[in-house]
Amino acid sequence: MRVIKYVGVINLAQAHIRLSEAADLPVLTEIYNEQVLNGVATFDTEPKSLAERKTWFDSHRHPRYPLVSALVDYQVAGWGSLSPFHTRPAYNPTAEFSVYVHTDYRGRGVGGLILEDLLRRAREAEFHSVIGLISGSNAVSLAMAEKFGFRQVGRYLEVGRKFEQWLDVVSVQLML
Repeated sequence: MRVIKYVGVINLAQAHIRLSEAADLPVLTEIYNEQVLNGVATFDTEPKSLAERKTWFDSHRHPRYPLVSALVDYQVAGWGSLSPFHTRPAYNPTAEFSVYVHTDYRGRGVGGLILEDLLRRAREAEFHSVIGLISGSNAVSLAMAEKFGFRQVGRYLEVGRKFEQWLDVVSVQLML
């Protein structure tokens, strides 16, 4: 499945979110690698292979930690996931969210649909809170988190370096 450039207004009522399928993996990888190479949504600096992303994909087959795809006109427009916030057992009531949107679909509400779905799933899984770690320079993601009720609860100064610049990480949290 390949993403086709979308040039029109997205009717979000026709967009839908579903659990990601193995057939989505090439597009999910493409979306992620675009941020590896061009953005600060991830602090990875080397593109991931399909084999590497298959391991990641398989780690999200757990009902508490889903991986979802946003489809617009039957095309994967973005993805999101809930992941363990930390490996130690006392952190189990908390999940970490991730949202990535294909460049052709950004600014059209797809990220919000994904986050809304993830929060619904987090509530169903009876998480107590959801955390996001967002690059301090990613104003769009920070605004989206705020729109959904996340509060900024911390800022790690200059903890990453990418594209010859120091990057802060903002920790956001929503109590469910």
